[in-house]
Parts: sequence; structure tokens; C-alpha cells
Amino acid sequence: MEESNLRDQYDYTAQGEGPDSWKVLSLWIFPIKSCHGIELKESRVVSTGLEHDRQYTFAEKRFNSETGKGGWVFITQRQYPALARVTTQFKTQKDRAGGRVLEVGYPVKTWLNRWISMIGETRKTFELPLEASEEELASYPLEPVRIWKDVVMACNMTVLVPSDFAQSFGAQYPIALFRLPPSHFREVFRCSPRKAEIRYQPVIAFADACPIHLINLASVRDLNSRIEGSIPKLDVIRFRPNDSWNRILLGDKEYYTSCRKVRCKMPNVDQDTGARHPAEPYSTMRKYRCIGEGNKLNPCLGMQVVPAAEMGVIRVGDSMRVLETREHYYIDQ
Repeated sequence: MEESNLRDQYDYTAQGEGPDSWKVLSLWIFPIKSCHGIELKESRVVSTGLEHDRQYTFAEKRFNSETGKGGWVFITQRQYPALARVTTQFKTQKDRAGGRVLEVGYPVKTWLNRWISMIGETRKTFELPLEASEEELASYPLEPVRIWKDVVMACNMTVLVPSDFAQSFGAQYPIALFRLPPSHFREVFRCSPRKAEIRYQPVIAFADACPIHLINLASVRDLNSRIEGSIPKLDVIRFRPNDSWNRILLGDKEYYTSCRKVRCKMPNVDQDTGARHPAEPYSTMRKYRCIGEGNKLNPCLGMQVVPAAEMGVIRVGDSMRVLETREHYYIDQ
């Protein structure tokens, strides 16, 4: 997009608008988990949520000193805030199989002398298949990857990643790139509507818990007003997702808000610079947003969402209406 729909997010004159004017202001996907995302005008809703969202993740090999064996564990900006500077964008040309291509960009430091001083920074890119067939994915080895408590079999596609990529965000262990084939998508159960209720089984690839995250800009502005001395402009994109909503209408499709989104310290990372603030906004959120029944130790902001139908489309400008409310209870991972 040439101009972001969040360009006026710091203009507070729009506050006070009532429910009749609620609408989708901005739409984002993050094709590689915890890297910089892509803003869209519209997106298809598929079985895993917004199309192409969190299909890939980077993982590091952690070694168990007791067993002497290693295993792949997903990584995020929690460990490596500089992942925020790894960008993604769609390319117009197709790959050899006729599918769309995802271009990944990353910073490379230029040294006058590796022992003396850095004199600048350039950016490199590499490409990943965006629309990979089952046949194409089958050409990559399946290996176990841990994401939270789940261990899934995913395609190891590290062969597509340049050898100097891991240096761009300061990796401390061996790094690999993984993509989940559809046959290994993770089924969503906790806090979410059951298959008998919505007539399909919600699934995710490398999202944390639910297919879609929803966040209210007014809630972010309220938080920003409390921390202006530390962070004058709190970008809503720091939050990768009201409190009592249960069923909503977005455009012409229904969605279930399964539970509140419990927050970690990842929103402390500036998404432009990759720098992590030592305290905010997490510290302030803990003072007034620890409201989730089931987890009163961590703050909540935003909602986890499951589509009521397996397919659909969400567009910027779509109206939003609350159809049903209820009290939520968060079930830990």
C-alpha cells in the first residue's frame, strides 16, 4: 500500500465515536511469525485466519545438556527484538510453479574492519514461495518444531535462507525456517467454539492461539495517554491483538471472540527500529489491564477471534457490530 490506513492513529480527534460507526480501520498479516508485517486493503479468510498469515516461523536449535540432544523451538521478538527489522512484501512476478512470491528483506552491517568499526548498513533480500502446493512442500524434509506446548511436524525450508541472515538479528543458536503443510495445521480448542457449533474445525499454522486477532484503536490510545512520557507515540502494530464481546459481525460475516488476548513484553519492541524499551508499555498495562479471569498475573489487550464460517473476506472499511456479549475465562496454554 502506498499510504497506511494507520497514518492518523495518533490523531485523537476521532475519539468518542459510537458503536454505529465502528469499522475496520487497518488490516495486517505477518507471513513470517514475529517479523514485520504487510498492510492490506482486503484479505480472504481461510481455515487458518487471514490468508498467508503466520505460515512461516524461524526456530533455533536448543540443546538439552542432560540428554545431549537438540530440538527446534520457535523464536519471536521476545528473544530477538531485531526480528522487527526483517521485512516481508509480495512480489508481482510468479515463481517457476506459477505461484506468488514473498520477498524477505534483512539488514546487513558493513564494516570497515570487523574488529574496529561499522561504517554503514545495507539490505539484502531472498524469496519464499507464498502459494506452495502439497507436492512442492513434500520436497522439503519434515522435522519436529516446538511452538508453546505443541510439537508439530513442519517443512524445514532453511535451504532458501542466505547463510548471513541469522547475523541480522543476533541469533545465538543455529537457525532454521519452517512452514506448516496443511495436513499438519494445529487444531484450535481452548476458549473457542467447537466444531459441532460452527460445523468446521478451526486451525492455525504458527499463530499463538487463534486464527485472527482484533484490537480496538481506542484501547491503544488510552494506554498511550498513560505512558506519553516514556513513549510519545505508541504504534498499534506493536500489538498482535471489546472485552466482553462474544459474537460480532464484520462486513457480512460472523466471528466469535473466543477470549481476551493476554500480553507479553513483545509490545515493548519498536517495530521500526527493533529497539526494546526496558519497561513500557508492559509495565503500565500490568497496573490496570490484568483483567482476564483465568490469568490475573498478565495484562490483556485485544481479542482472539475465530471465524464462524471457514471462508470469507475482510475489507478495510467493513462495518463492525456486536451481536452477543458474555464473560470470558482465559485458559492458559
